[in-house]
Amino acid sequence: MRTAHLKKIRLVISLLFFFALLFLFLGIQVQPFSTLADILLRLQFLPSLLRFFAIFFSITALGFILVMILSLLFGRIYCSGICPLGTFQDIVIAIARRLKPKKKRRFHFTSNRKRILRYGVLSATIIFWVSGSMFLVNLLDPYANFGKLSASLFQPAYIWLHNALAFSLERFDVFILSPMTMHALPWDVVLISTAIFLTIVVMAAWRGRLFCNTLCPVGSILSIFTGKPLYQITFSDEACTFCSRCEWVCKAECLNSKTRHVDHSRCINCFNCLASCPNEGIRYAVPPKREKTLHQGEEGSGKRQFLMMLASGILSIPLISKPARPQGMSKPGMIPVESQKPVTPPGSLSHKHFTGHCIACYLCVSACPTKVIVPSFFEFGLEGFMQPKLDYHKNFCNYDCVKCTEVCPTGAITKQSEEEKKRIRIGEVRFLAESCVVTADRTDCGACSEHCPTKAVRMVPYEGGLFIPEIHPELCVGCGACEYACPTEPFKAIYVTGLPVHKEAVPIDDADGPREDDTDDFPF
Repeated sequence: MRTAHLKKIRLVISLLFFFALLFLFLGIQVQPFSTLADILLRLQFLPSLLRFFAIFFSITALGFILVMILSLLFGRIYCSGICPLGTFQDIVIAIARRLKPKKKRRFHFTSNRKRILRYGVLSATIIFWVSGSMFLVNLLDPYANFGKLSASLFQPAYIWLHNALAFSLERFDVFILSPMTMHALPWDVVLISTAIFLTIVVMAAWRGRLFCNTLCPVGSILSIFTGKPLYQITFSDEACTFCSRCEWVCKAECLNSKTRHVDHSRCINCFNCLASCPNEGIRYAVPPKREKTLHQGEEGSGKRQFLMMLASGILSIPLISKPARPQGMSKPGMIPVESQKPVTPPGSLSHKHFTGHCIACYLCVSACPTKVIVPSFFEFGLEGFMQPKLDYHKNFCNYDCVKCTEVCPTGAITKQSEEEKKRIRIGEVRFLAESCVVTADRTDCGACSEHCPTKAVRMVPYEGGLFIPEIHPELCVGCGACEYACPTEPFKAIYVTGLPVHKEAVPIDDADGPREDDTDDFPF
């Protein structure tokens, strides 16, 4: 097989992987993309690494090791074929090149002056992570950023187009499409996602894979392993005519056609150079051992180690501490949402476990059928920047739903069966009688009790023949059905506050279903 065909193979693989993960975030169930997406989630580098530590070194979390082995053998093929954000950048690059004048479409080799920035950002990311903060991981990880863009921008756009088409077809009495519900996301999360989108688009349109070789922590980690891969892009001294065509299409700007030098730490193995060469003057193979090449590799390795240690030393000076989480001020008869501790999804074990492993990719947000899981901003503090939470003003967590536990790629949400999930206490019910319509308006209600699946909220006799809620926190699983059903505004009279460490709820009496209410006279 000619090496020029490697570009076509890479394009097919990268687009297949890209649409598989994109469809997953959009909620489109199409084979073979759905099956492929489940496999690809295990190959995303940082999610796999975090999953490895989260679920006690499970064999299902060894995708990052496979990626490192592939990088040692073949170079950074993860960046060119497996990473969905990398493919998104390639799409932007292709569009931008067609909009530019011909003379400005060419890339040019740049020396590795950005190495200090690359490893400085990596060092800062590692230091933040070790100190307990996922701030930089959530902000820079390519898979997490692709998830933010998909959930915050691509999915709303897809739903809008889907509904527009559905309504158009209805005019002709064609009902093959059902309208989809679009849930509003927090404005600050949309703003951050838009800023990330514009940053990546501008960097890609301006300088190709600049993000991958400066800010991306995965690209920086893989560059350490790909300084001298087994298979390399190399020049053929006999066939090369110094035409510079290979350099003009190198979107990593790592190929110097004048000196016939390739910076393999930055090369993403897009194989554009192979397809552009008319004389096969550049090839992808195991290079012959050369003393000069070996010397350059050792020198580059020494500089890399020095710069990493320097960056680590400088960035280790300030002590990174976890800021106190914001606490709201409660008012008589009013319970503001800000005063509640955030509720993490079932299976997340604890706030510490969740904030230490979640990369805010928002796959659980896209997968949640009731859309109760929403992105947050600083509810978990700096260590949990933009990580999702459960918002019971939006909806409630279905008692028998385990969808979020099945899709999480990092182990921040561990997999749970339906029976296991029904026993997990992710939050605890609280009741403020002064805000309840029964005491304030002397009106029957009981909506909270009617919607509680475990009867942690029951109606008991009150004054004047009325009934008022009575809570049993030991039975509450924190699903939020009571808070969602409560009619009081702007704050709820009954609400759920998150538990920092998830507990096990007291089993309900009836194993076949929710506990029946004990009162004879139900208010409805």
